[in-house]
Amino acid sequence: MARRRVLRRRWTVAVGTLAVVGGLVWLLGFSPVFDVRAVEVTGAAAETLPAVQQAAAVPPETSLLWLSTADLDARVAAIPRVASVDVRRSLPGTVTVAVTEREPVAAVPAPGGVGLLDGSGFVYRTMPAAPAGVPRLVLPAGVAASPGNPATVAAVRVLQALPTTLRAKVTELRANGAYDVSFLLDGRTVRWGADAEDERKAAVLGPLLTRPGSVYDVSTPDLPVVS
Repeated sequence: MARRRVLRRRWTVAVGTLAVVGGLVWLLGFSPVFDVRAVEVTGAAAETLPAVQQAAAVPPETSLLWLSTADLDARVAAIPRVASVDVRRSLPGTVTVAVTEREPVAAVPAPGGVGLLDGSGFVYRTMPAAPAGVPRLVLPAGVAASPGNPATVAAVRVLQALPTTLRAKVTELRANGAYDVSFLLDGRTVRWGADAEDERKAAVLGPLLTRPGSVYDVSTPDLPVVS
């Protein structure tokens, strides 16, 4: 009798355990408790928001627990205006998509207007005209702006090396290659030369601009020339 009671108790425990495990499997895998109910988007401008919402859409009855944030991240990141995206899940059923949009640093001629470049040299948008304060980038004939083009990368890096007060006064950048960058600043020409010693050149340029002249050459920062 005692043995039967022990066996019965063990059987009861086993059945109870299976029931609990089965309930958890159902709750986590099939229950609507953790279905995605809301996708919240932050950081997107009004004109970018619809594209982000469409890319971040989640099919009905998708469990938050099994949602692939990597796939959702990739879909949103494929939008040209999006620089980065961070997708997070919050129980019981909310997905948050935090977007950082690209910021224009220069503009290149493009069909229908200009193409805007971000800090990596990527052309992410075409507009009829560049926004105020965004300088024009001139590249050699036949050269398209891109993150893989040395002239594009050099020009963007030179621009970003300038103090904000000087950068805001640049109206045109010219890059014949990574070793030949110049720009117009307040109507004056600055010959930067190679994309090298940028911090040193930027430090030299500020005081140099207080001298009268039309051309300021800081390609050799230890021997700057004003003419």
